[in-house]
Amino acid sequence: MRINLKRTATVIAAGSLILGTAACSDDDSSDTASETTAAAESGSTSTEAADGAATTSDASGSEAEGDSNSELPEGLQSAYDEAGGEHGDWGAVTDVESSDGATLATFENGWAVENADGDVIPLIGKIGETWADGGGLDNEIGLPTGPESGDAMQGWTQQFENGTIAWMHDDEGNWDADIQSAQ
Repeated sequence: MRINLKRTATVIAAGSLILGTAACSDDDSSDTASETTAAAESGSTSTEAADGAATTSDASGSEAEGDSNSELPEGLQSAYDEAGGEHGDWGAVTDVESSDGATLATFENGWAVENADGDVIPLIGKIGETWADGGGLDNEIGLPTGPESGDAMQGWTQQFENGTIAWMHDDEGNWDADIQSAQ
């Protein structure tokens, strides 16, 4: 069995970052949280086939339509297992979708992306929510290039292919997302 140190380091960093999710999370219930909870309770996931058609699979893996498979690709599955699987920090898988060689897995407590190179990068808290709500795999800022960094005092920042998303205090002292394009 070949061990990928980059993936292992990413998973370890992700586990540490997930512990800070509470500080990066909003106490208010959001539509995203409600949708995630509803999907988790129903046990269904959706995926997109190569032809762009979405499919939905239940927890047993049976598909409602199309040819795609809702299983996690090898890299995401390995990172998910290392994070404790369904009973770990990420929680249960609620959705899996793929586009242009990348796969986005949505979990009860965040997201993780496997890019075309097989790198798995977690997204958590408000940065993950901002990215997912902004289009996810189709977000103009691109895919994440590394896990978020920061703390509750200074805020958090995560690098993406085309810029950064930060979650920090605005001019009035309120927590807010700051999206900076690299262009």
